[in-house]
Amino acid sequence: MSIFRLFFKGLGLGIRKRRLVPRLWAVNFLFSLLAAAPLALAVHGQLAHSLEADAVLAKLDAHWLTDLSIRYMEASPLVTGLLLAAVALYLLLSVFLNGGVIGGLARAESRTTLADFFHDGGLYFWRFFRAFLLSIPCYLLIAGVLHGLLAELLDLLGRRAATEWPALVLRNLRLLALVLLLGLVSMFFDYVKIGLVTGGRSSVLKEAGRTLMFVARRFFRAWGLYLLAGLAFIALTLAYLEVARVLPQGRPLWIPLVFLWQQLYVVGRQASKVLFFATELEFTRQFQAPPRST
Repeated sequence: MSIFRLFFKGLGLGIRKRRLVPRLWAVNFLFSLLAAAPLALAVHGQLAHSLEADAVLAKLDAHWLTDLSIRYMEASPLVTGLLLAAVALYLLLSVFLNGGVIGGLARAESRTTLADFFHDGGLYFWRFFRAFLLSIPCYLLIAGVLHGLLAELLDLLGRRAATEWPALVLRNLRLLALVLLLGLVSMFFDYVKIGLVTGGRSSVLKEAGRTLMFVARRFFRAWGLYLLAGLAFIALTLAYLEVARVLPQGRPLWIPLVFLWQQLYVVGRQASKVLFFATELEFTRQFQAPPRST
């Protein structure tokens, strides 16, 4: 089966499981509200019942931001700690949500309830968390070592250039290479997670070995399918940026419309996430033999 047919098959699976997208959006929206609450309270304390609010809403002033940061400089360790805690909690939440998404897509039923979603998130959480820990050194190896070697090679080529255009092209190639290399790691661990769900195995290391052999035998088809789903996400982002560019910024009457457009983009990002997993799941079903019963 061609990657285009697999893509549309995965798209169909995502449409059938369309309830996953609003669930992802709702959880992310609630988490964002909780994470932004301390900053919102600080801003409210500065601007509430003040004529300064009109000026800030009309145009975000850099002097006001500087004054606010200096005023709360003594609390910077606390703010930094809260920020790091929010990032850590969001990573754990993402691990949990990935379990709910892949588990929901893998279910034979066309509809999965909210209870099923949270059940799958909890069921696969520790397996996916171990896969997440395993992915960290892989990302560091790719971004720090392999990409570093490639960057050095491109720099050597750029030093011989007579004009600045080759150097500019090579810098863009460095960025593109980094994105593609990180995408390879992301794709690989997506298949690891899918294997942990469809294969019913709990050993992440063994599943990573099986996934490596599975993807290596069909690398170009798997990579092509991943890039096809990635192009859909890029098209969504470009459409969002093009519309956001013409929307008036900083005008109170337009704030609800800007906010709505931003949330629609967030929904689209969650739909893209489901699309990635759905296409990869269909690819796995197409080429992987069913697991043996034990």
